[in-house]
Amino acid sequence: QDVKTKVDEADPESEETTEWGNGLGNHNYCRNPDSSMEAPWCYTMDPNAQHKKELCAVPKCPAHPRDFHSEAHDLRNKVEARDCQCADELYGSTATTADTSVALAGLQEGARR
Repeated sequence: QDVKTKVDEADPESEETTEWGNGLGNHNYCRNPDSSMEAPWCYTMDPNAQHKKELCAVPKCPAHPRDFHSEAHDLRNKVEARDCQCADELYGSTATTADTSVALAGLQEGARR
């Protein structure tokens, strides 16, 4: 049996928390908390006692179309290669349009002062 409790008992408009009981609850969602059937089931509206519960048709998830292990292996090989010219893909363009080098001699002199 599920137990609902107000967050603030003194406030009539207070939100409620629910302490779940045995998993059956007062709902019609598919479940199988006690492994009583071979698959998830739900209650029905059928007045016939023999049809009180019915199995849910829960489809199996399809196999994932991608092979992540193979993709990771291929990417590792591509990044690891030293002659692939892939720096642009990984870090953006490595080409410069002006001399952007910094003379170290000038920096070292300034540090000595």
